[in-house]
Amino acid sequence: MYLVRWLLFRRLRKAGELLGIVRRHYNHQRDILPDKNRSELESSMVSFEKALKDPATTADQLKTASTVLEETAHRWLKAYAFPAYRDNFESFLGTAVLVFAFKTFFATPMEIPTGSAQPTFYGITAEDLRDKPEVKIPTGLGRLWERWIKGVTYYEVVAQADGELQGITNVRKELGAGTRGIGKKCDVVVGNRAYTVHWAPEIPEEHLMLFDKYTRSPVKPAFKQGEPIIRCRVRAGDRLFVERFTYNFRKPQRGDYFVFQSTGVAPGRVTQGTHYIKRLIAFGGEKVRIADDRHVYIDGRPLGTNDAGFEKIYAFDPTAIPADSVYSGHVNGTIYQRAFAHQLASTPRQGVSTAELRAWAAAKASEYSAVTTYFPNDSAEFRVRPNHFLGFGDNTMSSSDGRHWGDVPREKVIGKSWFVMWPFTERWGW
Repeated sequence: MYLVRWLLFRRLRKAGELLGIVRRHYNHQRDILPDKNRSELESSMVSFEKALKDPATTADQLKTASTVLEETAHRWLKAYAFPAYRDNFESFLGTAVLVFAFKTFFATPMEIPTGSAQPTFYGITAEDLRDKPEVKIPTGLGRLWERWIKGVTYYEVVAQADGELQGITNVRKELGAGTRGIGKKCDVVVGNRAYTVHWAPEIPEEHLMLFDKYTRSPVKPAFKQGEPIIRCRVRAGDRLFVERFTYNFRKPQRGDYFVFQSTGVAPGRVTQGTHYIKRLIAFGGEKVRIADDRHVYIDGRPLGTNDAGFEKIYAFDPTAIPADSVYSGHVNGTIYQRAFAHQLASTPRQGVSTAELRAWAAAKASEYSAVTTYFPNDSAEFRVRPNHFLGFGDNTMSSSDGRHWGDVPREKVIGKSWFVMWPFTERWGW
């Protein structure tokens, strides 16, 4: 009943705070207090706590008991210098410890920077709006709402004179110190003019939609006065909480989206000193094969829509060509090259004939097929080492994963995906 009364009556909460403060100071100083003073303080705290928890204690009686306890504390406890600063520091330190403990043992925030998990988790994506004049770029509060709530940033730069696109130069920090600072800005050079873009996205060359991702040539090489050099919409990657509690009590399960620390994992193929998130495919000792039907086979058994975690991944149309950011099963090297070459060749490029485009696409697909190092074809089989996990990304056409760098030591796993905390879109939530 005391807890209920504590919740209902503010005077009980204030009295409890007083008792906590006196008790804390007493514990700090008990080793230097004379026996008589220590005995009087202990007796006063016991009497006060009894009155505090007694339902028959009236408000006036509790006020009198508080005065007696406060006077006893002032009489025998030594005052600290700068008490306000001390209390604020203790509060700050306590909060810092709680935050650190929460991040270490329960949940750690993580940003999804790339598109390897799409469409389950989204990385940074961009959309060119130069040929979509019907799309209106919001201003004022509308633009702030889009940025801070939905994670959408708009960029628009209009040519002040005719000129050819020279490139992006002078990428630098917008504010702050350190390697990343707080945001970045860059200069887009057209003709003999430099246009500064503030709060530029993570990879300006790609996300500002100025250069082809694969050829690195300008999407639009020249501009006339008044034409938009940049007009695009960039969506931030998902920020999610990584839950670190569950795996202390049970092993990861097939189909889980697990997170691992990359330091020491496949140096030269995996970026060191960061975190990766992949879907768990296989455990130590299991033999894995990716067939031409785009299904993973574990010890000869195919994974399918009846397996937890793979319901959407394998619900693809088998007649459709695997595509970027679409659930398309899992592809081996043969299927990857065929689909990637088709994807590249289906996008017309100025000044390139159909035959040249197909030849270039085939060569480029062969270059990018490194993502299927361990699974080059239908017959390739990979045995996961003991105490290791094999993980793939859901975006099978654009994911650097276990097909390229193999399995991951179990001790590198820190947790599993839990909750998308930002942006506040349809993907927000568990």
